[in-house]
Amino acid sequence: MQVQDLQPDPDKIVRIVTKRGHVGTGVQYLDGIVREVTSANADENLYAVKLYSPTYNRESTEYAYGTDEVTEATRTAAPANTERSYEDRWRAFDREGFNLPPENK
Repeated sequence: MQVQDLQPDPDKIVRIVTKRGHVGTGVQYLDGIVREVTSANADENLYAVKLYSPTYNRESTEYAYGTDEVTEATRTAAPANTERSYEDRWRAFDREGFNLPPENK
């Protein structure tokens, strides 16, 4: 799927992959729920995509070319692991750093 084919969908988080020479990797990933898609510059096939990020509870307008790829967002923030205490995680980190086997519980 491409940006030019996007439709607003309140139940689907997408990832837009732009390849416009982003600093460092040359690729920029834009994740969010599509709220609105409008043509920003028809001559250059440029679209304004309004994305809502539930992770950060914010809305932003991103600009992408109509031929940029749209995929399923695969890496989104998850709730913190609260089953283990800070001390347990730190102790496991120390054991791993000294190449010791994990503790048996």
